[in-house]
Amino acid sequence: MRRKPAFVVALSGSASVEPQRVDVRTVPRYPRGVSSRSKDTWGFRLAPRRWPSLFRAVRESPDDVVLGAKVFFSLGGHDEKPTYRRFMRTDCGSEMVGNRTAYPVLFTDYDALRALPDGTLGREYVRQLDERGIHPNELSRLTDIAYEDYEFSPDHAYVRDRVREAHDLYHTLTGYGVDLVGEAGVMGFTLAQTGNKGWAMLALLNTSSRLVSGRFDGLVVAIKGYRRGRRARFLAAVQDWDRLLRTSIEDVREELGITPMDPYRPIELGELFRNASKEAS
Repeated sequence: MRRKPAFVVALSGSASVEPQRVDVRTVPRYPRGVSSRSKDTWGFRLAPRRWPSLFRAVRESPDDVVLGAKVFFSLGGHDEKPTYRRFMRTDCGSEMVGNRTAYPVLFTDYDALRALPDGTLGREYVRQLDERGIHPNELSRLTDIAYEDYEFSPDHAYVRDRVREAHDLYHTLTGYGVDLVGEAGVMGFTLAQTGNKGWAMLALLNTSSRLVSGRFDGLVVAIKGYRRGRRARFLAAVQDWDRLLRTSIEDVREELGITPMDPYRPIELGELFRNASKEAS
């Protein structure tokens, strides 16, 4: 069983209400009711003074999810304002944010997902979770610990969690693995979907060590992932996941505008650290 490195994990409706399109020009710069302190955590802000200690800690404990989330935030990962604005541009976005529309029960009913026919999105999703030893609920609980260092408005927390909870589903939909190069692809895809510049910083961090040695594959995959994310529908605002999880994954990809993935050569986190140690010795 191949576990997903926590470093890159954490880093990584109501039919009775008529959806309305919101003029984005009327959307406040920050969600209503956010304190001045919260404004600092809503926008893009780097914390370079924290990087040396965080990166040393991650190198020693690459499977520490809380550390991974803190690295993401230090790279500006709390930049969900563009995601919030994209919600507001959709027909259903303001309704979803206002109602705190959740993913369907089936999304986290793993036994029910395992009972779905082979080839459906839900069956392939849970198969990958099982093969990789990934437990999204536990990962969410651990990343919540890192969130305690920041203040989030209710709207900000909803938008943040809506994207976070679908991260592993993005892997299934895009076809990218949980290795470092595959994560770069999902980072690029998520950047295009959300506009959160923290994903760009994380992708640069992900690929920088290999760029030094002349390996550009991670950067290439990240760029391709970004292009795929630009072409696809805004997945965070998709509501009918209960139906989509029961549908053929190929049909879902076509419906959501997710283009086929180009093959790439995976690189595991352990391989990267071993190569770095050899170069240093």
